[in-house]
Amino acid sequence: MLLANQKGFSLIEMLAAVTVLAVGLLALAGLQVTAMRTNTHAAAITEATALAQAAVERIQAMDGDRPWLRTTQVDSTPAELADIVAGTPYELFLNTTVDFNGVDNITRIELTVESLAALQKVHGASKQTVTLTLLKRYF
Repeated sequence: MLLANQKGFSLIEMLAAVTVLAVGLLALAGLQVTAMRTNTHAAAITEATALAQAAVERIQAMDGDRPWLRTTQVDSTPAELADIVAGTPYELFLNTTVDFNGVDNITRIELTVESLAALQKVHGASKQTVTLTLLKRYF
């Protein structure tokens, strides 16, 4: 009779509660890892976009007398834009198309900012790439 009047948890109930709590905490830990990875990826894309935008703004501010504006190029980086990505884990490439769509003195510039191998290790095998396109008049 003495055992029937006792109140509280049994050892089995405590073990079940701790197991449920542990499973819940492990799920939260996995969610935290995913959130951190996603935040790192978003930060890398944001940085690449800012670098690409800086390059676009510099190109727009340039005079149209640059020789590289008058020649079609693939995956090149003019010296006057190289300092934008210097010291960062990114590369800058320009693909130019002269007299775009048959319009004289207009160059289509496709500007790509791409992550280097050091940054790709942080994000797995995926390359972080941002591509912006602009038109620039040359003379």
